[in-house]
Amino acid sequence: MARDSKTEISFEVDREECAVLDGYCNARGVSRTAVMRRILKEWSTLELSAAVSIIRTTGVNPMRPGTDRD
Repeated sequence: MARDSKTEISFEVDREECAVLDGYCNARGVSRTAVMRRILKEWSTLELSAAVSIIRTTGVNPMRPGTDRD
């Protein structure tokens, strides 16, 4: 069985943004972590889909050896 790997993310947000998040969490009975994970998962799914579409359309393989990636 593959071990689930996780990375901790820590960042600062405006007080007003945090208040909105906390209000949502209190009203729904969910944790900040659950909401932020869902937001990040939905965003990353959309970004991955967009990247795959660009790669397929342009025929560019960013993982190909010799590309100019830093």
